[in-house]
Amino acid sequence: MKGRISIITTSKVLTISGNKSSEVFLHKTSDKRFIVAIPDLHWSAEFKDIDHIAIQKEHLNNSLNFHLFSGDTEELVDSIISIVERTRFE
Repeated sequence: MKGRISIITTSKVLTISGNKSSEVFLHKTSDKRFIVAIPDLHWSAEFKDIDHIAIQKEHLNNSLNFHLFSGDTEELVDSIISIVERTRFE
């Protein structure tokens, strides 16, 4: 339908640093973009579904590091990417 935006939203509680967990939200829009948000960190990022996984991981890692996130960014990014991969074909 023209003018209608369809969004698939997923949320999951992930370990974001040591023993600290937080809810992570993933939104997939009708124009094949992903928006990931972690409200506890006041952080979000956007990328296209067609982006290569390595590009997505680098973008998320850089964004978290820029945001001064002090936890294990690679582990968090891997967890986010696993959610993206499960949601990709819905």
